[in-house]
Amino acid sequence: MTLNGLLNLGSEALQANSFALNVTGQNIANASTPGYVTRTPILETQVDGSLTTGGVQATGVSRAYDQYTQARLYDATGLSSAADSRNSALQQLQSVFNDTAGTGLSAPISALFTSFSSLAANPTDTTTRENVLAAASGFTQAVNSASSSIIQQRQDLLSQAQGVATEINGYATQLASLNTQISVAQGEGNDASDLLAQRDQLLTQLSADVDVHTATDGKGQLVVSVSGTTLVEGGTAASLSVSTDTSGNMTLLSQTGTGPVVDVTSQLTGGKLAGIKEARDVDAEAEGQSLDQLTYDIGTAINTQQEAGYASDGSAGQALFTLGPSAQGAASSIALNPAMVGNPQLVAAASSAATAPGGSDNAVALANLANENIASGGTTTAADAYANIVGDVGLRAQSAQQDSETRDAMTSQVQTMRDSTSGVSLDEQMVALSNYQSAYSAASQLITTASTLLNGLITDLTP
Repeated sequence: MTLNGLLNLGSEALQANSFALNVTGQNIANASTPGYVTRTPILETQVDGSLTTGGVQATGVSRAYDQYTQARLYDATGLSSAADSRNSALQQLQSVFNDTAGTGLSAPISALFTSFSSLAANPTDTTTRENVLAAASGFTQAVNSASSSIIQQRQDLLSQAQGVATEINGYATQLASLNTQISVAQGEGNDASDLLAQRDQLLTQLSADVDVHTATDGKGQLVVSVSGTTLVEGGTAASLSVSTDTSGNMTLLSQTGTGPVVDVTSQLTGGKLAGIKEARDVDAEAEGQSLDQLTYDIGTAINTQQEAGYASDGSAGQALFTLGPSAQGAASSIALNPAMVGNPQLVAAASSAATAPGGSDNAVALANLANENIASGGTTTAADAYANIVGDVGLRAQSAQQDSETRDAMTSQVQTMRDSTSGVSLDEQMVALSNYQSAYSAASQLITTASTLLNGLITDLTP
């Protein structure tokens, strides 16, 4: 090999190892960057004609990307995010029935039946009768407020889900754009590692919002599916929207361009959207229905007994509350009968016209309703039925919290697995940095030596 050949070898080695040092530097700089995948410079022997004694060249970069582990991370992230969203929503729902903080119904229910007991002891006292109406009004306001809180929370969750859908659409647009850029870069033979890293990070963020599955099409381009529908295919992105069906339940809709709108709600399994839907349409809906049923049972039992008695003037008793024909919506609509407002004498304490106004048999019967099985189809008392609601909310919240903690731990395990495969090991990078630095110094020394020899030769040949 000639001296010029040695110079070329050294020059090529400098370039190749300089490239390797830059790649290693990128790894070290991004050691803490979320989702970053370790890159390894590819150095190959540069063939010199038909010989294999040529120099070295950098031909590209390989990424320590494990598709299987990455898919597991998407799944784990989606399930963890769903559990976290449900847990957060249930903590708010639990506060609706927090008797310790004064937002529960235990006190208003107890005060209502206690007012009947006081009436039974003093049926002719106007103030005692007014207290019955005040307690009845307090009960209706309390259940109205609880129902309003549940309804508002369901509306807030719907708005939150719509915001998540908007965020998903933003991710989809960015992913489609990155797909195009990656395809162009790779087609031109350029390194697309930075673009691939951006896409990986976007997919991880997307998986926190909705369940994500990835694949490649026949052209090798990325296809992203969510909830059983294609969200991104190559450079084309679909859009998601959140609405409600005729029953008021949340629906997830997908549309590509001007194509048909497809309901994909049944395929929703992960991400914030799944957690929000379960909290809204399962948990909050169930507690709302239970509250409606309890309100209807108490109101119906009291109305029935009130109508069986007689007012102070001997007239037949009237319903104490206004109620609809069924339990549906009872908690939000129940109110004190307008005919009773300001008319305490209409409270039916007596059991017959003959015993009015001093009779108290019907007031005793109204008070005794507190200990009778008037709720849940005649199987439990009002207080126990309310306790069941509180207990059910508590169990749901406890289960959601445990699920959230479990899912978070599982995600951490998968993240650790992913980092062990694709993450940056500073120890390994420092070793690589030292090796490439040594190779770079040796190549520099090779050039220096070849240059010295060449200069010496030129000097010797100069007359």
